[in-house]
Amino acid sequence: METATISYRQFQLLVLFTTVSTAYFLLPPALIGNAKQYGWFIPLWTGVVGIGSSLLWVYLTVKFPKQNLVQIARSILGPIAGSIVGMLLIFQSVLICAWVINNLDDFMSITLLTNTNELVFGSCFLVITVYATIKGIESIARTTEFFMPLLLISFIIFFILSIKTWSWSRFAPVLPIDWHGMFYKSSLLIAFPYMDAFTLFMLFPFVEQRPVSAYLKGSFVAAFILAFITFIVIGVLGVTRASHITYPLFKMAQELEISPFLEHLEALISIGWLTFVFIKLALNFYCAVLGLSHLFSIQDRGKTAIPLAVIVSALSLHMHGNIIENHEWISHYTLFNNSIYGVLIPLLLVAAYLLLPRSRV
Repeated sequence: METATISYRQFQLLVLFTTVSTAYFLLPPALIGNAKQYGWFIPLWTGVVGIGSSLLWVYLTVKFPKQNLVQIARSILGPIAGSIVGMLLIFQSVLICAWVINNLDDFMSITLLTNTNELVFGSCFLVITVYATIKGIESIARTTEFFMPLLLISFIIFFILSIKTWSWSRFAPVLPIDWHGMFYKSSLLIAFPYMDAFTLFMLFPFVEQRPVSAYLKGSFVAAFILAFITFIVIGVLGVTRASHITYPLFKMAQELEISPFLEHLEALISIGWLTFVFIKLALNFYCAVLGLSHLFSIQDRGKTAIPLAVIVSALSLHMHGNIIENHEWISHYTLFNNSIYGVLIPLLLVAAYLLLPRSRV
């Protein structure tokens, strides 16, 4: 098995990239549609609740500091029941990978390469993901560290240039808060992206020091970034436009005018988003391969990664028929589905750890 190590900073960046990645491109329209001018507040309260729900996993990783989630489940529940729980976690990781690829396919076919077969996008990303998985978690962490300053500079420049179309009038009139939209309808953000991040706990044994602190800091920073992006989108596009555009950040980049010689800045924002997508895909795919390797004692990750990539590619083509079905799934079923892996399973493991004597050995 891999004996890699990643630094505190690298893990913090992995948490940040994984949490922000698909969320900042997909969620702003729904948040603004639900809470209007106050949509920027939703990532803050859902961040607190979502990160709080992950403390069950944090508790288990503290009690079993040298083990990943699959090993923890087997240690607490025994080889049979623990393996079943481990397979459920691995299956969810595979579904997240397929869902990420599906989102990528939708974005590329709607915006940039409308005449290209969707299978091409997912296949290209999966080839790179398999290579990254075989090279190990250190390679993925270094890739994240390399891209971070480039993406940070690019997005800072993009948001500064967007300020010229900013208007505080788009936050008016100051209407009463729609509490139903603010809390009940927007509770999906607790599940996506915060409960999605349970795979990050698979990496705790690789972190050199203070993995819990790195996870919490990265998650809270991600929540503030999502709130900031939503705030900017409202100020630039307005509530009505932002809530009816599928990819508001892409639209902002399309409408950005600097000079006749510098156009199509949407390509820049797209490259940044594709980088985020790759990191999330690579991390979840690596965790699925890692779990299978521990579960079936497979030393060579390539023997697991290549066939698993084929499965992910096939699943991604059948996750949703179109982007409307995707949004319907996120709105109505994501919270229930992700609560199984973010709350129910860790709660059962904690209860078993406290009640079963053998789990304390």
